[in-house]
Amino acid sequence: MKLFGLSGNRDVFRKITSHPQQAIGCELFRAMDGDMLDQRVLRIRNGELEIEILVDRGFDIGRVLYRGIPTQWVSPAGFRHAHSFTPSAIEPDGWGWLRSWQGGFLSTIGIDHVGGPVTHPNRHLHPAVTGERRFVGGFVSLSPTTIEKIDVDWEKGTIEVQAKVRQAAAFAEHLVMTRKISMNFGEATFKFSDVIQNDGYIEEPVQLLYHINLGWPFLAPGTKVSTSCTEMLGCIDSAKGEDPTTMPAPTPRDVERVWDWNAPAGVQWVEMTNPNVGERGEMTMRLEWDGNQLPHFMQWRNACEALYVQGLEPSTTGLLGRAGDNSHAGPAPFVQPGESRSFDLTFSFKGEV
Repeated sequence: MKLFGLSGNRDVFRKITSHPQQAIGCELFRAMDGDMLDQRVLRIRNGELEIEILVDRGFDIGRVLYRGIPTQWVSPAGFRHAHSFTPSAIEPDGWGWLRSWQGGFLSTIGIDHVGGPVTHPNRHLHPAVTGERRFVGGFVSLSPTTIEKIDVDWEKGTIEVQAKVRQAAAFAEHLVMTRKISMNFGEATFKFSDVIQNDGYIEEPVQLLYHINLGWPFLAPGTKVSTSCTEMLGCIDSAKGEDPTTMPAPTPRDVERVWDWNAPAGVQWVEMTNPNVGERGEMTMRLEWDGNQLPHFMQWRNACEALYVQGLEPSTTGLLGRAGDNSHAGPAPFVQPGESRSFDLTFSFKGEV
C-alpha cells in the first residue's frame, strides 16, 4: 500500500506512527448542536478521501473531501436528523421532504418511488386502506440504519463499512436495503453497493435514483460535465435549448434544469471537471455504473444564487415515471417476495490539487 508518498506494509507504517488513526481511520460520532443535532456520523479517512456517512439518513453520504477540497452541495436545511421533521404532518401536499433534505454528496431517492407526490391503489390487502401515498424523495433517506460492519484492515489496506435499513409497515411494503461502502488505503476511489430485498408478501416495485449533489468549491462557473450517455430522452421546459455541459455563473432567480439521458446496457460514466479548483489546479470526479441496473442518467442543475448545485443522477426511472418509462430497460421491474436487486456505483477522483 502507499500512503502520503510512503510505500510498505503495516510494519513500515507502525514504525513511523504512534497510533493507526494518525493517518487512516473510521470513527463514529454523534453531533451535539445545530442542524446536525443527534445525527450519527461515520467518518472515513483513507489518505486521499475523507467521507462522512449519515447513519441516521439511510447511510447516505454527507460530505466527500478529496485532498481537503469539499465536493458536496449542502441544502439550506443542513444535515439535520430525520427525526426532527415529519413531512406528512407539516406539509401534506407531499413536498415537505424538502424541509429536511440535506442534499449532501449522495441522497437516496426511493426505494419504491421516484418522482412527485402520487397515490397508488391499495395493493397490500387491507380493506380500509383506499390508497397508498408516496411523497417526493421517499422514505429511505429519512430512516436510521443498523451498522453491521466497520472494518479497517491494515494487512489488506482496505476499509469497508456496511449497514441495513428497512422500509416497512404492517399492510404495506417490506423492503430491506443493505448498503456497503469500500475503498483501499491511499486511493482516491470508493465503491458503493446496494442490495434491495423484498421481505414482504406482495411483489414490490423498486424505483431508485441516486441524487449526487456537487457544490462549491469543486463546482464553479465553467465546470464541465461529460458523459457516455448521449441519447436525450427528454427534458423539462426550462432546459430546452440550454447547454448541459458547462456550469454557468450564479444567476439571480434562476430555475432548475433537468435532462433525462438514456444509459445503455453496460458500463456508463459521467465526469465533472473543474479546470482550476480553488486556484489549486484541475480536478475531476468520475462516476461509473451499469446501465443494466440504472438505465437512466438524470442531470439536474440549478444556478440560482444561494442554491448553486449540479446533480448527477443514475436512476431506474426517467422523467416519464415508472408507468411511462421510455428507456431501453422499460418500466422499473417488480421484485417478487424473497428476491432482490443490486445496484453498484464507483466514484473516483483525480487532480494535482
